Amino acid sequence: MQLVATTDAVIEGVHFDLRRFSPEDVGWKALAVNLSDLAAAGARPRWFLCALGIPASSRVVQIAQRISRGMSSLARKSRCALIGGNVTSAAEWSVTITALGEARRPLSRAGARPGDALVVIGSLGDAAAGLRSYPSPVAARAQRRPVPRVREGLLVAPFASAAIDVSDGFLQDLGHICAESSVGAVVECSSLPLGKAARRLPDGMELALGGGEDYALLLAVPKRNLPRLSRKLRFAEVGRVVRGRGIQLTELGSPRPLPRRSGFDHLRK
Repeated sequence: MQLVATTDAVIEGVHFDLRRFSPEDVGWKALAVNLSDLAAAGARPRWFLCALGIPASSRVVQIAQRISRGMSSLARKSRCALIGGNVTSAAEWSVTITALGEARRPLSRAGARPGDALVVIGSLGDAAAGLRSYPSPVAARAQRRPVPRVREGLLVAPFASAAIDVSDGFLQDLGHICAESSVGAVVECSSLPLGKAARRLPDGMELALGGGEDYALLLAVPKRNLPRLSRKLRFAEVGRVVRGRGIQLTELGSPRPLPRRSGFDHLRK
């Protein structure tokens, strides 16, 4: 077995707002985004460390306990143990997780080859819809309580050549696979698995393409492996890997322009 490590942070004012998120939501999401990275690698979660940044507040203890409660709920479901961490004062709440898992053959963003199918496990667009004013319950839950697809990652790992989780936006994350694998991609938009909330919105397709935070799995899978994979789990075949560079969109076979926004940029507000 090989050790797989990932780290990610959720920061108040950037990733969450305590006027819209409960502290339990914050704790759950902080761990979920890291377990999603392990899922994309086809790794089984084992342990995690937590570094907590705490601002001055009369409710510090209560909020910290509730963050812990949300985190521990997902940790128990995922059989992932807290083994250490740190607490420090900060200007705003922040939760930084380092998660560790095991895999026999970890997947990475490299390895996609021309001819591979592009496969999505999960749905797209609902989490971005959850940031709108007065979101539907489905969209709000997708944004605040994402479910890392650990089981699916373990099942698909033997069949895939490359993988990533959709955290920054479908197009942005597909771009990472293309860059690391030195390939291009063609995506058929009509095949994208829009979530229930996104399907009801006039700009649902744009949310699916560039909204992010859905934590679906995006994989390159050799065509010969698709029949066996279909017997393991449900997925959407949304396009193919091609030679060259860049991403092309089609809709019902006709070219579709790339949207203005392809995803979240961590270095820009």
